[in-house]
Amino acid sequence: MPLELTARTEPGARLVALAERLAEEIAPHAARHDREATFPFESFDALKREGYFLAPVPEELGGHGVTSLHDLAVAQSRLARGDASLAIGVNMHLVVVLSIAQRWELAHAAGDERRLQAFGASLEEIAREGIVIASATSEPGQDLTRPATHATRTEDGWVVSGHKIFCTMSPAADVFYTAVMLPSDDGHERYAYAVIPRDAPGVVVHDDWDALGMRASGSNSVSFENVALPASAIRGGFAAGDAVEYMERTLNAGAFHAAAALGVAEAAHLNVTARLGGREVDPRALTLAAENSIDLAACRAFLARATDLVDELGQSPEHVTEVFAEVQSAKTFVGETGVRIVDRALALSGGAGYMNGSPLARAYRDARATAFMHPLGANRAFSFLGQLALGREPSLH
Repeated sequence: MPLELTARTEPGARLVALAERLAEEIAPHAARHDREATFPFESFDALKREGYFLAPVPEELGGHGVTSLHDLAVAQSRLARGDASLAIGVNMHLVVVLSIAQRWELAHAAGDERRLQAFGASLEEIAREGIVIASATSEPGQDLTRPATHATRTEDGWVVSGHKIFCTMSPAADVFYTAVMLPSDDGHERYAYAVIPRDAPGVVVHDDWDALGMRASGSNSVSFENVALPASAIRGGFAAGDAVEYMERTLNAGAFHAAAALGVAEAAHLNVTARLGGREVDPRALTLAAENSIDLAACRAFLARATDLVDELGQSPEHVTEVFAEVQSAKTFVGETGVRIVDRALALSGGAGYMNGSPLARAYRDARATAFMHPLGANRAFSFLGQLALGREPSLH
């Protein structure tokens, strides 16, 4: 494929090469798991065997040292070509680990030994134990900055109760990184994260994922029924309702979602052009192929710009809202444009692509999932970006 996105760093280039190799290995399993709506444990195990989940962990702490969001997004777009359902699960893990790695780098630059040791210990544990993380943040009808799941303080630590949906990769993850609400000492509620082992008493993973697309992602709902946790299990925290703090902590997520959407679109386009390249085609087919090429170029440019901005500006407080907006613009554009690319690829394929066994049929359904992925789902993204464009204080509600 000409002029596709490439990594900017050497560790990133190695990861992209690994992602391409893994995509070839896991692709043959994707159709069956999509058809059966089962989680691809064999593909998950292949990624774990190769240490792919350790991508953002610094090399000195046992990982691959890829802390460039751009390079991670490129790698994830390649992985999604093989199995988009698994790739979006890996996204959720990488978002959390990258955030910890970025904070470790900031602490290192600031000479903050306490934070450096704390974040370093978390990263070393992830590498040493091979911990895989699933994000448990989505809730029905949720207020993004005020989780309905609550953590209550006890003499020994915390008790967490609540219900989450869209917990991608829940059948295989070791821990749930769970958004919770907790009261602070001054009586004002705070948004925080609870690290909850999957096998903790009171954790119930419901086998209820049955969706139009991303059918093998294992995005089940999860209940936390009075789950007892030690005091150390609650991490982070900011004043509930603080949109800027929420954006800072979720800055990277939209780019990972866009990367998976790009991978789906690229794979669909490659699938059909590889078969049509040596044939005589009519002018309409040439137009569809050209429109896909143009849209793919735009998607790559949009995603590259957004991830480069994050890499350049990091979590600078004065730039968080603007950079978050750029990432959300990229996610929204790539998500919607990816649907059009896949639709054209299906039209180019003729009837063969319409059959359920075709990768194009799976891509047709998978491409539509990006619009529902937070942060931000398409409806909220348009509202947020529109408010910002008109100079208003943007809301995430």
